[in-house]
Amino acid sequence: MWVSLFFTPLSHAEPTTPAEMTIAQCELIGTGPGPDKVIVQATPTPRLLISSHDRRHFSRTGDIYAYTPSTKAMVILPRVGEPEGFRFRPHGMALTQRDERWLLYVISHDRDLVSDQHSLMVYEVLDDQLRFREQLLSPLLSAPNDVAISPDGSVYVTNERADGASIVEWLFLQRKATVVVYRPDSGWRVAAGQFAIANGVAVLGEHLWVTQTIGEGMVRFRRGPSGQLSERTQMTSLSLLDGLSVASNGDLLSSAYPSLIGLGLHWQRPASQSPTTVYAINPVSAQSRIIFSDSGEHISAISSVQTFNGRLYAGQLFDPYLLSCPLPASLISEPNAMDSRPAQ
Repeated sequence: MWVSLFFTPLSHAEPTTPAEMTIAQCELIGTGPGPDKVIVQATPTPRLLISSHDRRHFSRTGDIYAYTPSTKAMVILPRVGEPEGFRFRPHGMALTQRDERWLLYVISHDRDLVSDQHSLMVYEVLDDQLRFREQLLSPLLSAPNDVAISPDGSVYVTNERADGASIVEWLFLQRKATVVVYRPDSGWRVAAGQFAIANGVAVLGEHLWVTQTIGEGMVRFRRGPSGQLSERTQMTSLSLLDGLSVASNGDLLSSAYPSLIGLGLHWQRPASQSPTTVYAINPVSAQSRIIFSDSGEHISAISSVQTFNGRLYAGQLFDPYLLSCPLPASLISEPNAMDSRPAQ
């Protein structure tokens, strides 16, 4: 998630109810810098895949880490077969299983933050490496942020800006961001528009969910058979949202930044702390509640969360570690009636 501090809301109001989890229950897990996205690979020995990039030094390259909770082993997965001269700067990613093969779709950025040169890289995930399969390129990948894959193979990518080489959309809060969809039989096209910094994306049942950093927070669409989106519905008024995932019980989880000033200072000065919040949102009622919050003393700028085997794992934008916490009882209850299972 990348936002400008110019002419944007500097904070949002927090509900007064206490968080369901406390930092005393949590532990830190060392990674590379900026472990932005965490996803589960449900192999016989399940593990987490983590995208890592030093965003304070954006031109540097990054890595994909694999963490096995049962052994506490953390390794970098080497990548093989990439195009000559390619430089890997990972951001959002999604995993799917096809013909008994695990395919990882990873957004990779240009060396500059403000740019329109971005890729969606496809790798086959093996035990000890990532084998390059395909590089998907399109002018529609203007400022890609996150990616989700539906059961029918449609690949959805959020763009936080329509023009990735310009900061005008940030400066004037223009609602030009898009969600684009890729299908092998028809290529790329715009699936939905008029977002204010489109951010996290998740497929849940027949719906696609998208968070926005500015504007009306989270919106829901109905997915069509060819990847098209319809029935746009505003689901929450929460603001300053980032990543989006589906919890074990079917709730939607999204992180947020209560202070953009704090986020900007943390970006520029590692010692500066940035408050952070994680919400659980019921996909049926759209009611939200805080499950975790921190002043930045223990973790700053949580960008995404993932539930796995009774624990919640939180990634962040800049610092080199994950936060691992036991799930509160509310997230290990019976699945919600509608859209109870995420796409695999």
